[in-house]
Amino acid sequence: MSDVISDSDMQHLKDLARMNLSPEETQSIKQDLNKTLQYFQQLNELDTEGVEEMARPVAMYNVFREDVMKPTLSHEDAMSVAVESDEGYFKVPRTVDSGE
Repeated sequence: MSDVISDSDMQHLKDLARMNLSPEETQSIKQDLNKTLQYFQQLNELDTEGVEEMARPVAMYNVFREDVMKPTLSHEDAMSVAVESDEGYFKVPRTVDSGE
Protein backbone atom coordinates (compact mmCIF):
# COMPACT_ATOMS: atom_id res chain seq x y z
CA MET A 1 0.00 0.00 0.00
CA SER A 2 1.17 3.49 -0.73
CA ASP A 3 1.70 6.23 1.81
CA VAL A 4 -1.43 8.10 2.82
CA ILE A 5 0.54 10.92 4.44
CA SER A 6 2.90 12.71 2.05
CA ASP A 7 5.98 14.67 3.09
CA SER A 8 4.09 17.92 2.52
CA ASP A 9 1.16 16.63 4.63
CA MET A 10 3.61 15.71 7.38
CA GLN A 11 5.18 19.17 7.26
CA HIS A 12 1.71 20.72 7.49
CA LEU A 13 0.86 18.56 10.53
CA LYS A 14 4.14 19.52 12.20
CA ASP A 15 3.40 23.20 11.57
CA LEU A 16 -0.13 22.89 12.97
CA ALA A 17 1.15 21.10 16.07
CA ARG A 18 4.15 23.42 16.32
CA MET A 19 6.43 20.43 16.63
CA ASN A 20 10.16 20.65 16.08
CA LEU A 21 11.17 17.15 15.09
CA SER A 22 14.39 15.77 13.73
CA PRO A 23 14.21 14.20 10.26
CA GLU A 24 14.41 10.75 11.90
CA GLU A 25 11.55 11.53 14.29
CA THR A 26 9.48 12.96 11.44
CA GLN A 27 10.01 9.83 9.34
CA SER A 28 9.17 7.51 12.25
CA ILE A 29 5.93 9.36 13.06
CA LYS A 30 5.02 9.51 9.37
CA GLN A 31 5.44 5.73 9.09
CA ASP A 32 3.30 5.17 12.21
CA LEU A 33 0.56 7.47 10.90
CA ASN A 34 0.60 5.75 7.51
CA LYS A 35 0.28 2.32 9.16
CA THR A 36 -2.67 3.51 11.22
CA LEU A 37 -4.42 5.09 8.24
CA GLN A 38 -3.82 1.95 6.16
CA TYR A 39 -5.64 -0.07 8.83
CA PHE A 40 -8.58 2.31 8.47
CA GLN A 41 -8.50 1.74 4.71
CA GLN A 42 -8.70 -2.00 5.35
CA LEU A 43 -11.70 -1.46 7.62
CA ASN A 44 -13.42 0.49 4.83
CA GLU A 45 -13.16 -2.61 2.64
CA LEU A 46 -15.18 -4.75 5.09
CA ASP A 47 -18.75 -5.68 4.22
CA THR A 48 -20.85 -4.04 6.92
CA GLU A 49 -24.19 -4.58 5.20
CA GLY A 50 -26.80 -5.37 7.84
CA VAL A 51 -24.53 -4.46 10.77
CA GLU A 52 -26.31 -2.07 13.10
CA GLU A 53 -24.49 1.17 13.90
CA MET A 54 -23.46 1.77 17.46
CA ALA A 55 -22.06 4.76 19.27
CA ARG A 56 -20.25 2.73 21.96
CA PRO A 57 -19.39 -0.92 22.45
CA VAL A 58 -20.70 -0.76 26.03
CA ALA A 59 -24.07 0.64 27.07
CA MET A 60 -23.79 3.76 29.18
CA TYR A 61 -26.36 5.09 31.58
CA ASN A 62 -26.67 8.44 33.31
CA VAL A 63 -26.15 8.24 37.03
CA PHE A 64 -28.20 10.94 38.67
CA ARG A 65 -27.62 12.27 42.15
CA GLU A 66 -29.19 14.88 44.28
CA ASP A 67 -27.97 18.38 43.53
CA VAL A 68 -26.76 19.34 46.97
CA MET A 69 -24.89 22.55 47.67
CA LYS A 70 -21.58 22.05 49.45
CA PRO A 71 -19.15 24.58 50.86
CA THR A 72 -16.55 25.82 48.37
CA LEU A 73 -13.45 27.96 48.52
CA SER A 74 -14.01 31.63 49.10
CA HIS A 75 -12.81 33.97 46.38
CA GLU A 76 -10.02 35.17 48.68
CA ASP A 77 -8.85 31.60 49.42
CA ALA A 78 -8.84 30.72 45.71
CA MET A 79 -6.92 33.88 44.80
CA SER A 80 -4.42 33.32 47.62
CA VAL A 81 -2.61 30.72 45.48
CA ALA A 82 -2.50 32.87 42.34
CA VAL A 83 1.00 33.52 41.08
CA GLU A 84 -0.30 36.66 39.42
CA SER A 85 -3.72 38.31 39.50
CA ASP A 86 -5.42 41.34 38.01
CA GLU A 87 -8.56 42.93 39.45
CA GLY A 88 -9.57 39.71 41.24
CA TYR A 89 -8.92 37.35 38.31
CA PHE A 90 -6.13 34.84 37.72
CA LYS A 91 -3.58 36.23 35.26
CA VAL A 92 -1.94 33.58 33.10
CA PRO A 93 0.38 33.62 30.09
CA ARG A 94 -1.25 33.86 26.66
CA THR A 95 -1.76 30.38 25.22
CA VAL A 96 -3.39 31.21 21.88
CA ASP A 97 -1.43 32.87 19.11
CA SER A 98 -3.25 35.92 17.79
CA GLY A 99 -1.70 35.35 14.36
CA GLU A 100 0.25 38.58 14.35
